[in-house]
Amino acid sequence: MFYKFRDFSNYKFLLDIFINRRLYASSFRNLNDNFEGQFYTDIFGKINRVRINPKIKEHLSICSFSGHYENHLLWSHYSNGHRGLVIAFELEKSKYEIQKVNYSGLKTFNDLPHKFEDIKSIFLNKINEWEYEDEYRIIVEEQCHIDIIIKEVIFGSEVSDLDKNLISKLIEQIDSKIKIKTF
Repeated sequence: MFYKFRDFSNYKFLLDIFINRRLYASSFRNLNDNFEGQFYTDIFGKINRVRINPKIKEHLSICSFSGHYENHLLWSHYSNGHRGLVIAFELEKSKYEIQKVNYSGLKTFNDLPHKFEDIKSIFLNKINEWEYEDEYRIIVEEQCHIDIIIKEVIFGSEVSDLDKNLISKLIEQIDSKIKIKTF
């Protein structure tokens, strides 16, 4: 099971997840870690930190999610301080390459990375301060949506009754087998 944290700031995105049962793979430029897309290389004669800068025609999208939902920092950072929710879901593993993020620091290359697999590896290595996220990623070469199988919705402890009732009714209409609970 995987978990996607969401707040209620943009109902359009939240409705898209529930109605179309999919997550958006966003451009890596929209990620919140300012070290995303950075790596070390000694191509210039000494070790330098470099940021990947793909050509305008090229694209790299990332769908991020967690392996757990119990961490209060995740609720604070991605669900508006328990005022949002978590969507528990499964993926068709034969359809996607699901990769675990490594938290041992930025990737190091002797040369500049050119192959897609090398570029992907840059986005699978983060500094250890992010380890609490227990993050998994699907990395693709185009902007797209990732199909999910929603199993459960977990409301944060501070969700308003109005939001809880609206989302609960929506979920019941879409699929009555989806479990609903509060953290």
